[in-house]
Amino acid sequence: MTLPRLTSGGLELDLSAESFGWLRDSNDAIGDLQELRTRMANDGYLFLPGFYDREEVRAVRRSICQVLEDDGLLDPDFPLEAAMAKPGISTYFRPDIANGSAARPLLERVIYGEKIMAFFSEFLGGPAMHYTFTWLRTIAPGKGTYPHCDVVYMGRGTANVYTAWTPLGDVPLEVGGLIVVEGSNRNEELRRSYCEMDVDTACQNLGGKSQTDSAGHPMFGAIGVDMPGLRKRLGGRLLTAPEYRMGDLLIFSIFTVHGSLDNSSREIRMSSDSRYQLASEPADERWIGETPPGHGGAMVREMIC
Repeated sequence: MTLPRLTSGGLELDLSAESFGWLRDSNDAIGDLQELRTRMANDGYLFLPGFYDREEVRAVRRSICQVLEDDGLLDPDFPLEAAMAKPGISTYFRPDIANGSAARPLLERVIYGEKIMAFFSEFLGGPAMHYTFTWLRTIAPGKGTYPHCDVVYMGRGTANVYTAWTPLGDVPLEVGGLIVVEGSNRNEELRRSYCEMDVDTACQNLGGKSQTDSAGHPMFGAIGVDMPGLRKRLGGRLLTAPEYRMGDLLIFSIFTVHGSLDNSSREIRMSSDSRYQLASEPADERWIGETPPGHGGAMVREMIC
């Protein structure tokens, strides 16, 4: 296929075969736990197109679109479910929708339902749990998400945590889907430096700046803002899908470098991030319980950096 010009963080991506490619479909390995675990260890992700019921995901999308319309963010000249942004609006991170709106039960039926919990219990080798807190992104036209690893946001419990990224709509390339850096979960340089940090750890000797800020990592925990340059440094290709579809599931390690393509369309791109681990292992206290405390406040720890 002929690819359009693609950017991440406003920077053009190298789309040569050595630098860019498509996620491997792992539906062929369903039922083969050893193969699934090997792929995760080697590649840093598992892509499972069509994992969820498409109509259940569509119901979530409609509910979120209604909230966005009520907030005055959608162009009334288009159908509600098209999620066309009103010119000039800004929207990005909406945990309020995922954790406190009419969309919540519909979303949780999908991302915390019997099928996905059974998958993680098998994959992890024991009863699985999910974090209580759900992350939801409604990304307006413009720049996407800068490259990062999830461990700097949720590394206070077990390291054996996995993220499930769920597109809440069909996401062609121009709408700005998720991209991963192939095999970046195995990069020892990152493991020994950036991945040892925590965005809620403050450096007493540096004016209370966070570990990540003090080390020069911008944007509240991003590795940097140059995805093409980071890919060159780490090696491996940037991987995405030609078009994510409602019902698709992308799972990756909290050590896998990922971000997103920029959204060059008029549509608001919607997706959720949910996290899973063994119930028997310690969980990061910021994201569990009846009312997860999240970042900041009492969760900030001080140290000498």
